[in-house]
Amino acid sequence: MRRIWLFLAYGIAAVVLESTVLSNWPTTFFHFDLIIMAVIALALAEEQRGAIATVVILGALLDVASAAPFGLAIFSFLIIYGFIRMIVSKITIEIWPARFVWVGLASLLNKIITGLLIFVWSGNFGMIDVLVMIAGPQALFDALVGLVMIPLLRWYDTLTWEKLSRPKGLVLE
Repeated sequence: MRRIWLFLAYGIAAVVLESTVLSNWPTTFFHFDLIIMAVIALALAEEQRGAIATVVILGALLDVASAAPFGLAIFSFLIIYGFIRMIVSKITIEIWPARFVWVGLASLLNKIITGLLIFVWSGNFGMIDVLVMIAGPQALFDALVGLVMIPLLRWYDTLTWEKLSRPKGLVLE
């Protein structure tokens, strides 16, 4: 339950940042996908209790805030979560080149799934053209962001109230 509350707070903050301050930064075409970083970090975690529910909640937060059909992010995030869980015992994520590659692949998979689902929903090729044009560079940008965010989110996942409220030590003379 602690994980759900922690990532709910992170998700709300990420959606607010993505839709306001970071919406056109660094450019109009590239943006920070902070929620996908949380999904990847949850998939890489050793403790899986509550992870699927947390992924669904994060997807729902993004679905509520976006103009895409409701359920698109939930479905996409569950596929990415499942993909990473299937291969997590075969890959390493601790060294930065591997983290760069796997976060980039997860981001690319997210764009492919999103494009295909929007095409199936609307029958419009225009969105697929745009996603194909920006998917590669966006995946590289997400991979760079993932170099910092994945270790940070893995640490965030281990936070407890005791760690936050425990005195850091007393200075005695």
